[in-house]
Amino acid sequence: MPWPLPLAQIRCARHSPLPAHTLAAAVFEDIYPVHWTGQQAVVVLPEHIDLSSAGQIREELLSVINRGAAALIVDMTATVSCDYAGADALVRVYQRAVVSGTELRLVVTAQIVRRVLGLSGVDHLVSIYPSLESSMAARAPAADAPPASAGKPAGPGTGERAPPRDAVRAGGQQQAAGPSNGPAAAVTRAVLLKLVDALPDGVALANSDGTLALASRRMEEMFGYEHDELPGQPVERLIPPDLQAAHRRHRAAYAQAPHARLMGAGARLVGLRKDGTTFPAEISLSPLAAATGQFTLAVTRDVTQARRQEDLADLARAAVAAEQAHGQELLERISTRLLHVGLSLHAAMDLPTDIARQHTTEALGHLDDMIREIRAAAFAGCTCGISPPPGRKPGPTEGPARPGTAPMPER
Repeated sequence: MPWPLPLAQIRCARHSPLPAHTLAAAVFEDIYPVHWTGQQAVVVLPEHIDLSSAGQIREELLSVINRGAAALIVDMTATVSCDYAGADALVRVYQRAVVSGTELRLVVTAQIVRRVLGLSGVDHLVSIYPSLESSMAARAPAADAPPASAGKPAGPGTGERAPPRDAVRAGGQQQAAGPSNGPAAAVTRAVLLKLVDALPDGVALANSDGTLALASRRMEEMFGYEHDELPGQPVERLIPPDLQAAHRRHRAAYAQAPHARLMGAGARLVGLRKDGTTFPAEISLSPLAAATGQFTLAVTRDVTQARRQEDLADLARAAVAAEQAHGQELLERISTRLLHVGLSLHAAMDLPTDIARQHTTEALGHLDDMIREIRAAAFAGCTCGISPPPGRKPGPTEGPARPGTAPMPER
C-alpha cells in the first residue's frame, strides 16, 4: 500500500469504522507513521486537522519530542484542510520543541493549509518546506548518530518504520546531509537567547521544585549576579529572608494550579540583590510544559523609579491637602479676630473720647497682628509651608519681608 495514506484510505485499510475520538490515535499507533532516520523523526499528518483531532495530534507530536528527536519533520503533504485548532496544536508543539532543543520543520503543499498557518502565524515560527525531500535533505542527522529509539525493534506494534521516501536512499543505503543540531539550529537557539537577553525586563525559567534553570543577562544585572551564576540556585535566593517561607507556600499552591499571572497583579513584591539590598519589583508568571517537566517562566521588572514617582505624587497630594487645611484654619482664625476688632470699634463709638481712642489703638494693633500673620503664612507657604503657631506674634526674622518693605514694628 503506497505511503503516505490519506485518512480515508486508513479507514478502509482497517476494514472497520473508527470512533471519532480514536481516529487520530489510529493514524499514529496502528499505521506507524513515525519514521526515524538517525535522530530525525518524520510524522505524516492525516488528511484533515480540525478540532476533533488537533488534541491527539498535538500529544502524539509531543511524544516524539519526548523520545529525544533532534529534528521533527511534520509532513503535511497528505493534509488537505486545517483549521485554527490544528494550527494551535502546531504552535504548542513548537513551544515544546524550543525548550527541548528539537528542530521542528513543516512540509506543506496545500494552499488552504498554508493560508491557515499564515493567518495563525505558524509560518513565522518554523521553516516550511514545499516537499518532504527538501526538508529531509536540508539538515539530516549524521549517519552514525543512533536513533532516539535505539535498542527498540522496528515493525508492527512499535510505532517504528523505515524511512518513507527513496529521496534519502542511494543504492539501498541511507544518506545524510549533516547533523540536525548543526549551524542553522545553533543559530536559531543563539538568536532566541539574544532576543531574551535584549528584553528590558529580566527573564528566568524555574523548574517544578523552584530551581532556576535559566536567567537572562538583564535578570542577572538586576539582582547583581555574574553571568551563569543564577542557574541551579533556588528562586528563594532572590527573595528577602522574611518573605521566603510565604513564597514557598505560594509556589506550592501555584504548582497545584499553574496559570498565567499578569505583571502588577496582586500584592507589591520585593526582590533581594546579591549584596543584600532590596528593590520593589513586578513579576509576571507563565506556566510552561516541557519535555523534561513543568516549568514556570517569570518576567521581572525593577519598578524602583515608578514607585518613587508614585511616592512623590502621594507626597504632593498630601502637601496640597495639608496646605488647604492650614489655609482654612487660618481663614477661620482671621475671620474670628476681625469680628472681635469690628465689635471693639463699634463699641468705641459710644465711649468717651480718651477711652474710645484707647479702644481704637488696640483694634488697630490687632489688625497689624493679623496682617503680619497673613504675610508670614503666605511667605512660609512659598518656602516650606510652615506658619507661626496661632496666638504668637512672629519675630522680625520669621517670614521673609516683601521686597521693598521693612518688617512691621512690634507694638
